[in-house]
Parts: sequence; structure tokens; C-alpha cells
Amino acid sequence: MKVSRRQFVSLVLFMFTLGGCSEFNGIRKPLYDSQLIEPDEEAINTYQETREITDEEKNYYFRYPFSEAIYEQSLPYPDEEPVLLTEGEYRIGEDLPAGRVTLIGNESVFTSENNEVHVGNFIIRDEANDVYFENLFHTDYGQSVAQVDLINDYSIEIIGSDPEITVFYSDTLPKDPYILMDPPKVLVNLERLETPQAIELDEENHTVSLSAGIYEVGEHLEPGTYELTDVQSVHSTELYLFREGEEPRVFELLVNNSSEDEELTLQEQIAEGYPQIELQTGDKIYPNLVSVLQLKKI
Repeated sequence: MKVSRRQFVSLVLFMFTLGGCSEFNGIRKPLYDSQLIEPDEEAINTYQETREITDEEKNYYFRYPFSEAIYEQSLPYPDEEPVLLTEGEYRIGEDLPAGRVTLIGNESVFTSENNEVHVGNFIIRDEANDVYFENLFHTDYGQSVAQVDLINDYSIEIIGSDPEITVFYSDTLPKDPYILMDPPKVLVNLERLETPQAIELDEENHTVSLSAGIYEVGEHLEPGTYELTDVQSVHSTELYLFREGEEPRVFELLVNNSSEDEELTLQEQIAEGYPQIELQTGDKIYPNLVSVLQLKKI
């Protein structure tokens, strides 16, 4: 068989490459700026088991220092009438009563035919101007319900597009939580206004479902070890854990969606086991920007 010049050159190059591979010692370790990068195996294992972010990466999850008041004991629900808040600034104890509350934002419709928008960013700051709590009340890109303490002399700032947020001094929302607001007429006519609850306990299945907010272990949920079995949010987010005498910790919350790829990922996660978190009496947890975070006690 006659071998062409091109085939001969290709054969020589192949043999040269094969000979070079006899000295192959494995894939080179990653470099950054000519410096060898050693993986932090402990941090990797911790993340795989609990989704906790540690070391320097943790700092990227804190946009501002949190108020030290988060460590304090939660307030009780006072016997007060609901209050409607709109865009502006408020002083707790003067403009509205202090106490533990459930918040619900008005719904929005984002269509050219029925455009009714009620979007508000809600921030509570302490007397030192440190952020105690923040939430985006937005039908499509935020959450509609949250639960938090309103502490005396703290300030509330609400900005947005015609925001309407009702404050209920109760752990549950009434049948019609929109009574003080002006919800979009199209949703009213179609009976599509939802009434989600901030916290729901399922004793039979040993689960607790939380919305965005700040919750005290031993008060709003039992201490123990929990699996993070479901996260519903517009994007992956985080859970902050505050424990007396320790630095705040942060756990990544990966969203469970319904697409085929995400379903496959969820099935793989079930097979491998859910991430776990250990909660002690007195801990405070702050699931940030979640519609639902489900925890299953094990």
C-alpha cells in the first residue's frame, strides 16, 4: 500500500506525541499568577455536607454588617390592629407599634393590558443605622410574605413603585390579608390572590416551612438537626445563622425548579442526601429572599 507524504508526516507526529506521553505524570495542579493553588479539602467537604460557606469566600455573602439586635430574644405578638405602610420612612414605637409581625406585600400584574405594580424594598435599621432586616416585596422577583420583629426606636425605610405592605401583629395571616390594600382588579376578578403563610409546621412529616424573615430556634421551630429539603426562590440565595458568642455563619440555598435539568439535579441530590444544618436553642436563622424554605427534622 502506497503511503502519501501527508499520511507519513501524520504518522511521525502521532508516534512523537505517543512517546512524549510515556513521561506523563498526571494533570498539572492549577496555578494562579504562577503560584500553586492548593484546594481546601476541609472547606470543600463542609460545603458538600452542609452548603456552608467558609474562609474568605464567606465575606462575599455579607453586603453590610448586621445589627447586633439579631442575637436578642424574639418579641411576642402584641394585640394590635394591622397597619398599612407605603413608600416613606417610619419610626417604630411612634408611627406604628413594636412587636413581632407578619408582613405581606400587595400583588402586582406586569402586562400591557393590566399593568398594576406594587413593588417595595423594605429595610429595618437599628439606632446605629446597621441593617436588621431587608426584603424585596415583588410578585415576580421577590417575596410577598415575611416575618420579623419590629423593635422600638428602630427605623423602617420603604422605597419602590407604589409599594403597599400590610403589618399584621400575628403569626398567621387572616383570610383576606389585602383588606387594607388595593390589589390588582384582574387578580381579584379571577380569584387569583394568594394567601401564603410565613411559617407552617407539619408535625406528621416533621417539617417546618419558612418564608423570608428572622426566626428563633426554640421559639418558632424546635432545636435539632434538619435537612434542607426544599428551596423556593427566584434565584439561589443564602441562610444566615446567628449564634451567641460566634461570628455569623452563612449557608448557600440552591433553588429547586421544575425544569428537566433541575429535576435531574434534585433527584441526584436526594440520592446523595440533603445538606444538613444543626440548630441550637437561642439560635437565630435568617433565610434571605425565599418564598419557601422547607426543613425536615431528622
